[in-house]
Amino acid sequence: MTDQVTRRALLIGVDEYSKLAARYQLKGCVNDVNLMSDVLRQRYGFERQNVKVLRNNQATRDGILKAMDDLVRRVGPDDIVIIHFSGHGSQVRDREGDEPDGYDETIVPHDSGRGQHPNRDITDDEIYARLLRLSEATPYITLVFDCCHSGTIARDAFGAADRWVETDRRPVEELPPSTAPAGLMGATRDLGPSGWLPLSDRYVLVAGCRDAESSYEHHVHQGSGSTTQGALTYFFCQELLHAEAGSSYRDVFERASTRVTAAHSRQHPQMEGARDREVFGVRDATPMRFVRVTRRAGDTAALAAGAAHGMTVGSLWTVYPQATKRVDEDTVSLGEVEITSVQAVSSQAKVVSDGEGQGVVADSRAVETAHQYGEMRLLVDLRVPRRLANIYRDKIAGLIEDSPMLRLADSVESADARVYLLPVRNTVEGDDPAPQVGPLGAPAWAVVGQDGRLMMGARQADAPQAAAAIRDNLVRLARYRQVLGLSNPDADNPLQGKVTFNLLRQTANGGWAVVEAEEGGHVAYQSDERIAIEVTNQSDQPVYVSVLDFGLTKGIDLLYPVAGANEALAPGRTMQFGKREGEELTLFIPEAFYDLADAADVPPSEGTEVYKMIATTHPTDFGPLVQAGIRGEIPRGDGDELRGIDSPLAQLLTLAMTGQGTRETRPNRTPPDQAWTTVEREFTLRSNETPGGML
Repeated sequence: MTDQVTRRALLIGVDEYSKLAARYQLKGCVNDVNLMSDVLRQRYGFERQNVKVLRNNQATRDGILKAMDDLVRRVGPDDIVIIHFSGHGSQVRDREGDEPDGYDETIVPHDSGRGQHPNRDITDDEIYARLLRLSEATPYITLVFDCCHSGTIARDAFGAADRWVETDRRPVEELPPSTAPAGLMGATRDLGPSGWLPLSDRYVLVAGCRDAESSYEHHVHQGSGSTTQGALTYFFCQELLHAEAGSSYRDVFERASTRVTAAHSRQHPQMEGARDREVFGVRDATPMRFVRVTRRAGDTAALAAGAAHGMTVGSLWTVYPQATKRVDEDTVSLGEVEITSVQAVSSQAKVVSDGEGQGVVADSRAVETAHQYGEMRLLVDLRVPRRLANIYRDKIAGLIEDSPMLRLADSVESADARVYLLPVRNTVEGDDPAPQVGPLGAPAWAVVGQDGRLMMGARQADAPQAAAAIRDNLVRLARYRQVLGLSNPDADNPLQGKVTFNLLRQTANGGWAVVEAEEGGHVAYQSDERIAIEVTNQSDQPVYVSVLDFGLTKGIDLLYPVAGANEALAPGRTMQFGKREGEELTLFIPEAFYDLADAADVPPSEGTEVYKMIATTHPTDFGPLVQAGIRGEIPRGDGDELRGIDSPLAQLLTLAMTGQGTRETRPNRTPPDQAWTTVEREFTLRSNETPGGML
């Protein structure tokens, strides 16, 4: 492959479904394709004329199939191709005879319906037929499906919309004729764990979830409002924006997947196919990371990036001439702007100063020099029946508002969690809140997340300290999410990609090896199995390594080093922990996890755990981040100070611990002697046991 090949994209986003009921309308799919278009054009060299975008009523069955066929006709040898679909997925009766369960997986176009309306779904067989023709010309094909073909209604209505429409069980005769060639019919296929397409090294498939899970929409909070994206698309694009030259799909996927699952604990993205291929085949040097100034009017400017790109109100950006390729201390700037408002894929800024010459102008390049972290509190929606409000509401509302980690959402904000006071009920109807709790003999508190599932066990409202226990668990959830999501926003971070982090597994002969991912790109361990970690410093300066364990019940433990230890890892050296006698790390599933899993109506046989490595060029104490899991004892001393509180990292950690963000929480670029980076390794922890030791 050379740099002369053409980069082509077909991006499909459907929020509006003209033949489906109101509950199936979505909000984040068009935002998804707008974001992906920006990332591909600004970061990966896709030219506008080669990026085809179908939105809403453009994305009919005929429109999508025509666009796919046009792409097949146009693709040249070794072209780089991406096909992205954000919208509903579903299933229809199998017309080709290749599905063991008798149903084809489908994407749902704008004009497809259920019931009295014609089914216009596009099946996985029809997509696969076009993939085969594409792959005859090029092996550089990427598929992103931010949708699901299965789902559930056993969840609270507060949950973020999932991208699924019920299976259409109409007979084959009532479905549109298949456009898949006859040669595909009757051939049973070896599907990957996402359930979409056969496993193949002809392409890379990134799917929003496992075949029995849901892909959720995700609310990105910004200022007093929020924007909606698909969880997979949002976090995948965040990682694409920051990927180093030569990064593989596996590198990008592992980081994105961890963030998706942190936000939506029952969504596990899948990656299949050529996982170790270079992202979009990009082999040239990483370009300078910048955002284009689209216009200037008076003392305001508009930038071509928004909440979906990680822009935040209050951040400072220095502006340079259009042709600038790199920035150093001698580069002359055109001025500085401060972000004042953020939309989904664009931002407004005030011009703080104009530099030499023409100052800040359209088409100049803005580079972030001070990042505003802003408020990091968990937004909570409180629902208490009017007849019970006087007894219960004020107390729990006061507890929430008094916590620096929590805030009650106003009427226009999308909350992260909803707290219900459930009344006495003998039965559960379809529209009742938190249906998983079931009948109740006394009022009870229940907390529901954006996936519509319980976030913790329900508590009887009259029990001692019940409201305080709910508040404390919400605080733990908030801190878990914030600390797990921490990463260095500095585009010039000298440690980025220079410190590697691997999980190790003991082999049959007693040795140790880097654990291999299963199909779908995920790593799995069994309870009672030993695990070890390995960190290699490939930078040119010593680093201090810490590893945090984010457990199944939202607890955070300091896995390495021993509290108080600070031993530097020299350049070119590797450290391993967990192998030697006396430092064994044995995995287990805590009893509290079974309580939470049972309450959430999911099998308690497995859960997701994350190890997060933080490497710094200066000693930092991460002990204050440690916390018990939900339902555990209330941790004390959470406000302990971190060493080096004036460093950018320490400021960010303090913000994550306390939720207290101000306009002063805006660290400048990391000084060379205070560089830091993070790497996450997510794994599934499985057990064949149930509580009490019964198999």
